[in-house]
Amino acid sequence: MSLTLGSILLLSGLAVAFAAQAGIALHAFTGNPGKGLLCFFVPFYVYVYARRHKVGVWLMRGWYLGIAMFIGGAMLAS
Repeated sequence: MSLTLGSILLLSGLAVAFAAQAGIALHAFTGNPGKGLLCFFVPFYVYVYARRHKVGVWLMRGWYLGIAMFIGGAMLAS
């Protein structure tokens, strides 16, 4: 199976978005384990938490980049 640019962007976009979201959740766990659990179980709490912290803002940029790569890969693969 040969990988195309679309499939590479799909997979790498998912990986970047997952890494950014995991980084935000780990940052939340180091500060307060309760907020870390909220990041894992409450939808969109990662976004709320990330907006309040300087590190989270940088990680959200990575999350947005991953989503953009995923969308671009989906458009190229179709």
